[in-house]
Amino acid sequence: MRRVLPALVAVCALLGVAGCAESGLSSSDLYRIGCPAVDSVAAGGSAANKAAVAGLKKLRDSGQLGADAQKWAVNAIKALESPSGKDLPADTRNVIIKGCHDNGYTLHNLR
Repeated sequence: MRRVLPALVAVCALLGVAGCAESGLSSSDLYRIGCPAVDSVAAGGSAANKAAVAGLKKLRDSGQLGADAQKWAVNAIKALESPSGKDLPADTRNVIIKGCHDNGYTLHNLR
């Protein structure tokens, strides 16, 4: 439950921000919300999975992400939609891990 709670908080924040695309979303919003959600799902938590996917898709489709953030969003969505975060292809896993690391979030469950 300790791992799921930060993801739920992040998703709630995402849904509030993602509803207003004109509010100036940035790639940092993507990682701030997506990394804890991916980490939670990799730990076996699924409480925030559908909400995280919906929020990340809104960010992905907002037109406000750079190329690296866009690629990260696509891969994070794949991870969240997969039956197990541990069954991801190596390239998908590497993009997610690098994106989170480069934006200040260390994944604890997706390695």
